[in-house]
Amino acid sequence: MTRFLYLSDTHWGAGASGYTMQPKSDTQLPALITALRSWIEAHGPVDFVLHGGDMIHETSAAGITAASQHFDLSCPVHLCLGNHDLTTEDAVEQWLHTAPQFFGAAPQLDRAASSDYAITTDDCMIHVIPNQYGPTPFRWESTQDPHFLASQIEALEARITAHPDTTHLLQTHSPVHAIEPGQSGFAEPFHQPPAEFTATVTRLVEKYGIACVLGAHSHINMNKKLDGANYITVSSFVETPFEFKLFEVGGGALTMQTHNLWQHVDFAAEYNWHSTFVQGRACDRAFERLL
Repeated sequence: MTRFLYLSDTHWGAGASGYTMQPKSDTQLPALITALRSWIEAHGPVDFVLHGGDMIHETSAAGITAASQHFDLSCPVHLCLGNHDLTTEDAVEQWLHTAPQFFGAAPQLDRAASSDYAITTDDCMIHVIPNQYGPTPFRWESTQDPHFLASQIEALEARITAHPDTTHLLQTHSPVHAIEPGQSGFAEPFHQPPAEFTATVTRLVEKYGIACVLGAHSHINMNKKLDGANYITVSSFVETPFEFKLFEVGGGALTMQTHNLWQHVDFAAEYNWHSTFVQGRACDRAFERLL
């Protein structure tokens, strides 16, 4: 059985700026990590923590160093770089130089010290593929045009083809599907991705039977089941109620449960009860399916 935690959008260093869906406590990240350590001790074992991106708010050596120090857990921490992690031309090089453990620690990785990699366990492979945002690869300035490089897709397909008998999960930062009005109550879909990005990912999912696609970026919990796959997004770990997901893969099943740390922190935190859709419906917060 492989058990891992999934969280995202910690935005260390954002200060008063930045997009939020619930009141944020990003300056309390050290306290939240302490609470997470306690949760892991009580509910473990956990094989690793997967961070869905935007670990920091803008790229700098100081920010990466701080994030590396904060995310010092008893299990490995892996990162899928998000747009806020890629705000300089040499962002990937800075990450690999300053915090290589996020991209090359145990469990076994197919390629060491690379921003694109696969986490391989006895039960599954998780393909970590940070999407692109504009014309310059691995650089975000202002454009939100999620897509993959041809080389990223080629490497992904080669890895999947080489391991046809395991369960495959795909991790990227940008959502593949919008938050539907049935969840949000809005008149139109929220955080609608470009149609070509959705088509690219769904083609890969259908072609290779990928079981689950993990996303982030929207700061909202979502679970969309389509053609046998679950498309997931997760709310921001530093926004009340400080949620994360527990995934279990093995024994012919894949399960997900959503947990929070609101009752496990010693600082005051507000909540916007007019935006409860961020936490999702029961179907967005948990599922169990046979593989």
